[in-house]
Amino acid sequence: MNKLKLFIYGYLLVMLMILVASCRKQEFALPPEGEKVPYVDTVKLSLKEVLEKSPAKLFYQAWQRSSMESRLKTIGDAKSTFTILIPSDAAMESAGFTSQKILDMQVKDLDSLMMFYTLKGRITAQDLESKADNYIGASLLTKPGIRVSLTQSTAVNLNDVVPYYYQQRLQVKDGKTYVNGKLVGTGKFVAAKDGYVWLLDQMISRPDKTILEVLKADGHFTLLLNILQYTDDQYAKILRAGMVFTGARVGFIKRYNWAIAPPLYPGEKSLVNLIRTTALLPNDEVFKNAGFNSLDDLNSFNLKRGLPRITKDQFGRNIAVGNFATDSLLFYHLDFGAGVNFGFNSNEMTNAVMSNYLVSFKSPLAGEGYISSYMPFDFSRDASGRVQLKVKEVPDGTAATIVVADIPTLMGPIHVVDHFLTPKGFKLNQK
Repeated sequence: MNKLKLFIYGYLLVMLMILVASCRKQEFALPPEGEKVPYVDTVKLSLKEVLEKSPAKLFYQAWQRSSMESRLKTIGDAKSTFTILIPSDAAMESAGFTSQKILDMQVKDLDSLMMFYTLKGRITAQDLESKADNYIGASLLTKPGIRVSLTQSTAVNLNDVVPYYYQQRLQVKDGKTYVNGKLVGTGKFVAAKDGYVWLLDQMISRPDKTILEVLKADGHFTLLLNILQYTDDQYAKILRAGMVFTGARVGFIKRYNWAIAPPLYPGEKSLVNLIRTTALLPNDEVFKNAGFNSLDDLNSFNLKRGLPRITKDQFGRNIAVGNFATDSLLFYHLDFGAGVNFGFNSNEMTNAVMSNYLVSFKSPLAGEGYISSYMPFDFSRDASGRVQLKVKEVPDGTAATIVVADIPTLMGPIHVVDHFLTPKGFKLNQK
């Protein structure tokens, strides 16, 4: 009898616990705006339902007026997942996307906006918090006419060529959300059964210009652009004067991948025409602080140090040897990765992340002497948190501070520094 009573009591206790649990069960809903959004691994809401329940009403209005629902079905299948970055109403309004503006926009423009903020795959909090560097997310938005390489290869491999897609480089660190180097949120997220949602407090800048176009439009890089064009022209003159018909210097625009490459031949539409890269550039103020107030000053500096010259090779042929002094002056701003690197943002510029960062690589078609090279800089922060760089081989040199970080371009970010980063043994004294 005692065993029977124990069984009955135990059964009743279990049933009571189930009843209490069922009474406490609540439908999942987003907490009020401003509160930490919890990770709910078992959530059954779809992305559409999360958008509908989110505090980002303007974004959801734009989503509803767009054709994103049908587009997602076309892009993927029943098992496909997506990650959506959702700016707050305040962020949308500050960028001019009011409710009336969204009502007036054409569907194709709304699609473009929504696709820019929608990424392939389910990018979770664990994905971002476990990485010291940025997670590179592939936006659904592409730019017609531009082709990139998946592997950043310089070799001609048509299987490696893909349409240009906008990247969103994501990181969550110390409870803060970064996109493309910019602080845009406080780590708020919601999991959905078919994807993931990140809530942002700021909009994300969409690049629409090449590095060259940004530099020209800015107006504070005239000395840099002028000396690069001038030395290219001078090198060509030296070759012509020496009747050298090989070894021509590739123009700086192509050399540093600052523009979309023209077709290799009329009608060519199959090869890579844009390389993702990063630029660490001195503006006019840096040149002037170093005593270079004009192109004439820079040309005089080159003349004093010696120009490229013509000599004979072992077969008696004329060849050009040497470079300009300004080439060395600008080496660590332009040539340190031969213009070929995957791009990096200011939020990931630490020695822990960057020490073994590959900035150029050995191509199987490059021949002997072309070797892989790694990040040449030591990174630190000043008192205000700005990134500072030193050339590793010049540890006692003056650090350059990034005074404007993460300027977006189609190729990747431009970082403006306040000091020249010169090679070991290079003397800036013009006397």
